[in-house]
Parts: sequence; structure tokens; C-alpha cells
Amino acid sequence: MRCNGWPLGVLAAVTKGLFILWAVPGQGARPLQPPTLQQIQALVRYMAEDAQELFTFYEENQRLAINHLCHTNHPPEWLRGPAAGSRGLRGLRGLRGTMARMSQALQDIIRHQRDLNPPGAEILLRLNSTHLKVRGLLNNLEGLYPAPSPRPGRRPLPGPTAPTKVFQQKLEGCRILWSYARFMAKLNAQLEARSRQARREKQRSRRGSRLPARS
Repeated sequence: MRCNGWPLGVLAAVTKGLFILWAVPGQGARPLQPPTLQQIQALVRYMAEDAQELFTFYEENQRLAINHLCHTNHPPEWLRGPAAGSRGLRGLRGLRGTMARMSQALQDIIRHQRDLNPPGAEILLRLNSTHLKVRGLLNNLEGLYPAPSPRPGRRPLPGPTAPTKVFQQKLEGCRILWSYARFMAKLNAQLEARSRQARREKQRSRRGSRLPARS
């Protein structure tokens, strides 16, 4: 189906992209204003959807959808699941380090895929899009929890990849994307549950305030 000449799938992607830009006002820099909890929740929800879509595409594109090769039960320590933590935005403080590590992991996957695909390949576009979202969430978290960032050391450029290592790198990248998708799904579920609880408490508080005072 089309709308004004545009495929609905393309329109949905554009709409999602525009929402991400709205929710992340400081692309490439710290946000001008700290984000609200609702903005963070909305961004995490879209990132969880995007993470699952990216993993599914990567697994099929790299021909790894065999015997659940990528479904590892031993994710990296920094992707072993978000802790519920305290309520509100304060509980997201530990997420900053995770997003920084994920940003670096995505850069490594992108660098490897650039050696295997021509510029403009769909897999590169999808990886770069996800990396942009990760950087956007990281920028917002840095706006909430400002702290001096250590100067990154220069990483040596990788040399030519031996053919025997290509499959290993593909599999490692796939497993990281699988772990990332599960991490974001858990984080989204936690934030949604926290939001529902807050709404219930607010409703109870309103009902209590409406009760007539006893004489």
C-alpha cells in the first residue's frame, strides 16, 4: 500500500526517524535541555524495536539463521540485563556506560562489514542507523548525568582480515546484536512497568484526595 506515492513501510521508517530526532534534541552534542522520563521511555521503546529488527536482518543477511547460532546464553558482562535500580530517571545512571560500550561495539561491526559490502549496502545503512540511536540515547544520558569523559586512546587500525576469521567476526557481531536486542527489550519492559505503576499510584492519590474529610 502507498500513501501520497510513498510505500507505507518507508513512511513508518521516516516517522520513526523524525520521532527519534525530536526525542534526542542534541544530535552529536549534549541536549540543550535534560530530557524527561517520558522522552527517555519513548526513545527506549523505539530502540528496542529497532534492535530486534536489526538482529533479524543481520542474522538472515549473514546466513547465520541456522540452529540459533547467534542466540548465546553468555552475553558480554555489560549486556547482561539492566538492573531495575531506583525509580525515575535516577535508575538510568548505569545505562550510560552500557550505551558507550554498545556504541563502540557497533563501530567495530560496521568497520568489519565495510570490508565485506559496497558503500550504501542495506546492512551498513541499518547498522549506522542503530548506531545513531545509541549515540542519541548516550547524549541524553550525558545531559542527565554530566561527568568529565576520559580522553579516548587511539585504537590501532585493524589489518586485513584472514579468511578464516571472517566467519568468527560475523558470528561475534551477530551475538552482540542478539544480546543488545534482549537487553533493550528488558529495559523497555522495566520502564513500561515503572510507568504503569506510577500511573496507578497517581490515580490512587487522586481518589484519596477526593474523599470527604471526616468531621
